[in-house]
Amino acid sequence: MELYDLVMPLGIITYVLIILAILTGRRIIKLHPKWHKIIAVLALVFATLHAAIVISYNI
Repeated sequence: MELYDLVMPLGIITYVLIILAILTGRRIIKLHPKWHKIIAVLALVFATLHAAIVISYNI
């Protein structure tokens, strides 16, 4: 398994985390605000990993 094989799963995970962050922030899904922040930070981490892999393979 190459590192590039993680691009698609990381993109999907990022998308799901961003949707969850939006839904918890707008209180459509009611969670403690601590969880909203954790989900948002995880989305940022996964988006950064996703972008770093894509950029490193496109240089």
